[in-house]
Amino acid sequence: MPEGREAIPWSVMACILTIARFCAPSSELQIAESWYDKTALDDLLGVPTDRVNDDRLYRSLDALLPHKDALCRHLQERYGELFRESFDFLFYDITSTYFEGTAIGNPQAKRGYSRDSRPDCPQVCSSRR
Repeated sequence: MPEGREAIPWSVMACILTIARFCAPSSELQIAESWYDKTALDDLLGVPTDRVNDDRLYRSLDALLPHKDALCRHLQERYGELFRESFDFLFYDITSTYFEGTAIGNPQAKRGYSRDSRPDCPQVCSSRR
């Protein structure tokens, strides 16, 4: 990815996001507010805790998005070379989606288990069969 005026290279932010996904899957907000400062990544990557914030993490995701297909192809090919296996990618978002208001007319808006400790908000709930 081309370098611009960013204080921390996109490649380093991609590294932080990747390590966080493998070690403690959570939201970018959780990474910034509590996870990163509990790791040794400050010392290993040279990115101080106060430079890792949710805005920077979200902007990093935006910068990575145009490269997603090429990255997925590369990882699939590399995995196949290493393990002589093939697979399809499955990406999912582990954050929750909440509704403003009561959402009375939406059958997917229900109160239920909340990973984010937000039982006060109706959230999108999928029906499980």
